[in-house]
Amino acid sequence: MSEPPADLERLQRRLKREHQARQDAEAIAERVTADLYATSRQLEHANEELLRTNDEVQAANQTMRDFVAVASHDLRSPLTAILGFATALSQFWGQFDDAQKLDFIASIQRQGENLAHIIEDLLTVSKIEAGALEVHPEVVRLRESIAAATETFQARLAEIEITAPPDLAALVDRDHLRRILVNFVGNALKYGVAPVAVEARGHDEWVEIRVRDCGSGVPEEFRPRLFGRFARSDAAKASSVAGTGLGLSIVRGLARANGGDVWYEPNVPHGSLFGVRLPAAAA
Repeated sequence: MSEPPADLERLQRRLKREHQARQDAEAIAERVTADLYATSRQLEHANEELLRTNDEVQAANQTMRDFVAVASHDLRSPLTAILGFATALSQFWGQFDDAQKLDFIASIQRQGENLAHIIEDLLTVSKIEAGALEVHPEVVRLRESIAAATETFQARLAEIEITAPPDLAALVDRDHLRRILVNFVGNALKYGVAPVAVEARGHDEWVEIRVRDCGSGVPEEFRPRLFGRFARSDAAKASSVAGTGLGLSIVRGLARANGGDVWYEPNVPHGSLFGVRLPAAAA
């Protein structure tokens, strides 16, 4: 059989080289495309991280602004009153009768307690955020705990109704539960309309305590921020009721630290319902 002409061999080699070159080019293109896709994904991820970081920075800035607002008003107001009464007593002691002096001292004590309460709230928020909150769970009978917490509102006890089985108990830090209950009942009395109903009931491995009032409820647009730090609705800010907006943030942190959680829902037919769910104590 005769050999193929030299020109045909050269043509075959050239076609083979061109075919190999195309394959190499396609392989390079695939690698470049893959690299570009990977780079694009990395850029998207970096952009998402940047957006999250920006949101966190904005949230931190807002928290700082809220803290400055608290420091400039809620901390300064009792300090100003304490200094004012103390200065008046020290400079004009002889000009006041005993009744006036006692009134001034009582005002100093009251403002000092307000100041201590605000500082305690700020420290509690700091511990919750840092995960440094100490929790000492024990078996707590809910009816007794609710009754003890409502004693804080001695002048308005007739407006509070308690419904709880005598033996229903939670496994919870006793002081934390008291702070949650005092906050919920106090808010219901301050912002809602009596009567205020406190109901406790068990659900398998959980117990729930619900605090209801008959007021106008929480505005719908404010509900997503209800348990946030320094959160106060426009209506609350416009009212004469003082507050830092830390209370509900604290009770959520306390509930979660004890293995539970809190929630809000409109009361039926009207008003607010705040609830806390906690681990039930073993029977």
